[in-house]
Amino acid sequence: MIELTQDNYYSKRANMDYWSVSQFKAFDKCEACGLAEAQGEFKRPESDALLIGSYVDAYFAGEMKSFKYEHADKMFKKNGELYAKFEQGDDLIYRISQDPLMMKYLTGEKQVIRTAELFDVPWKIKMDVHGGDKIVDLKTVKDFEDVYQPGFGYRPWVEYWGYDIQGAIYQRIEQISSGRTEPLPFYIVAITKEKTPDIDVIRLDQSVLDTALAIVENKIERYDMIKNGEVEPRRCGRCEYCKRTKVLKAPSVYGVDE
Repeated sequence: MIELTQDNYYSKRANMDYWSVSQFKAFDKCEACGLAEAQGEFKRPESDALLIGSYVDAYFAGEMKSFKYEHADKMFKKNGELYAKFEQGDDLIYRISQDPLMMKYLTGEKQVIRTAELFDVPWKIKMDVHGGDKIVDLKTVKDFEDVYQPGFGYRPWVEYWGYDIQGAIYQRIEQISSGRTEPLPFYIVAITKEKTPDIDVIRLDQSVLDTALAIVENKIERYDMIKNGEVEPRRCGRCEYCKRTKVLKAPSVYGVDE
């Protein structure tokens, strides 16, 4: 099993050797797409909104130099300035920097990698901030409103985006790898991408994290069997991967026969 570093953390080998939060969430949305991503056969396109969030993350992680190098053509002009559609990233950085509580919770060791076995499978995590007595993740989101999800109805944005799942896994892997008797609390430092950004620092209650971890425990055995080639993945039929790899077998029928 590969020993993880900052350089190989996102490699295909690391993704096949370990489970991660993003990989679990990908399988949970579409098993076929999640498997293709893990195997390096499919990569989701980066939206402008996602790039802005990554830009903000890179700034507070102290990784701006490498981020600019990797995204030079897409986000930056020749003089190093952001293209206009990405300038909001600097506004968000400034807003966070001006709030003492947000900056307090973003203080600590950055981009901390930990690995451990949970539910009989190996996991990897990379924490935005390990504050010693807490785990903190920085999030840039559209807004703080509930989000509609087919089959569920409106859900709190924290749960819709799976941040409760992330917190639960981060908390347990950090606890197992460090040998702690009690898990560290998990916090989200959040800012919205609205014209006038809203901000918040949120501690996820332990009951929320415990519920999320139970969801992972209930599903990970099947997902791991899919990843190991023991079970065929289900296709959701709606995601970009399913549409791109769709093969027609017969004409569909519209209307009702007489």
